[in-house]
Amino acid sequence: MPEASELKREIEARLNDHEARIRDYVRQPSISLERQALDSGAAGLAEALVDLGCADAEVVDLGDGYPGVWGRLDFGRPKTVLIYGHYDVRPVGTEPWTYEPFEGFIGQFDGFSKAVLARGAAAKGPLMAFICAMKTRVDLSGSPPVNLAFLIEGAEILGSPNYAGLVEAKRDKLSDVTALYGPRSGQGPDGTVGFSLGYKGMIYFDMVASSEAWGRGPLGGSVHSSTNVLADNPAWRLVQAMATIADPETGDILIPALREAVSRPKSIAEWEEPLVQELADRLTANDPNTVIPGLNPAFPVRRFKRDVAGREMAERYLYGAAINVSSLRSGYTGPGTKSFLLPHEARATLDLRVVSQTPANELVAMLRKHLDDAGFADIALEIHSAYDWNQTAPDSDLVSAATSTLRDMGMRHKAWPMQAFGGPWAHYGRVFGIPALQGGAPGLGARAATSDEYFVLEGKDGIAGLVELEIFYNAFLDAYAAFDTAAEPRAAAADA
Repeated sequence: MPEASELKREIEARLNDHEARIRDYVRQPSISLERQALDSGAAGLAEALVDLGCADAEVVDLGDGYPGVWGRLDFGRPKTVLIYGHYDVRPVGTEPWTYEPFEGFIGQFDGFSKAVLARGAAAKGPLMAFICAMKTRVDLSGSPPVNLAFLIEGAEILGSPNYAGLVEAKRDKLSDVTALYGPRSGQGPDGTVGFSLGYKGMIYFDMVASSEAWGRGPLGGSVHSSTNVLADNPAWRLVQAMATIADPETGDILIPALREAVSRPKSIAEWEEPLVQELADRLTANDPNTVIPGLNPAFPVRRFKRDVAGREMAERYLYGAAINVSSLRSGYTGPGTKSFLLPHEARATLDLRVVSQTPANELVAMLRKHLDDAGFADIALEIHSAYDWNQTAPDSDLVSAATSTLRDMGMRHKAWPMQAFGGPWAHYGRVFGIPALQGGAPGLGARAATSDEYFVLEGKDGIAGLVELEIFYNAFLDAYAAFDTAAEPRAAAADA
């Protein structure tokens, strides 16, 4: 183990190189929604893992167009950490950018003396910083304090439809993992590092009504809307089917079996209670649009479902179930308009987010059975992802390592007991029976859902820069390695 001062000096000496690596990484326009540059994005990340020392680093091609990236550093350590991340990014969007979105501009921005701007910088920056931090550690001491397994995906923005396949492809090399970690920076503007101890389960899917499956309406293409007096429209068919799943007025789930499966309240553990109450107090004292992740004060919600507030709002956000319509598409969806169409297909994208003891695949089966029993057997369900919820205790060795490291660095932290987001990182914490943590690291990445996305390279006023983040990663893994593995029994692994 190198001395902390020696490690800091070496990171500082390599800072220009590390910034250049981050800049080159964010220049990759790997937009999964547009199937853009995913092969080159995966190849570039695999090269970084080869440079790190992963002799088996490779692109994992499942044949679906969204390759993953694998690599492992194995030094015979007692603990093995599975590193989760994604190299795909959102589309550029329609908002104006100060600099080109894949230029990788490095310079002054938003009050910071140095930041890197690019679409995906908020996620890609911390991941490449982790790889750089580990490369420095390997060069200094020969190995990090734990074995590392990297399994990075290229379809997170799509709901991680193929991460289960990536895990299965490398399942034999993951049998010894003791923790799952996603390198993400979590500081807010006030310097507090926020992180979540749990995530809801998520089912992300399309409902599709087509004339071909229905046997009514135009086959193979659109006709003129004047013929609707004679020909059926599958868009109405889709709307009718959707209205049997959730109440159009309240959004409440209407399927009895599904409603029962997701409505059993989760018991709030003793350690969760003060975190839930603290959130309730913040929601009472502040505009919820500034407190709830995912809401945006620029597009405020003025009235909430059932007019909930305070404690009820906190519990509903953390543990409640909801089925959301993300988009509805039918007829011509290109630029401009094509009027007077009767389409041959209609499609809706929905996401169901729950905390339920019923496995996600069984919830999917309930959806399918309901549609069949309700007379909508022709409505197709295209499941993009189905992941279970999971929660990691705050006294687990992984979380304790993160929080003790933050304290040693003089940084405040705030834990959420649960988040309404969901994904494979939570699901595979449950699958492998191991603690899982996304982020919990210093540093600031911002504006991920709009233009001028950036990642801070030189911090100020308590916001960490790249050097401090890389120091944290090394100290965090040292702290995790120091815990006695035998003191924390692993839960029984579930089927993937």
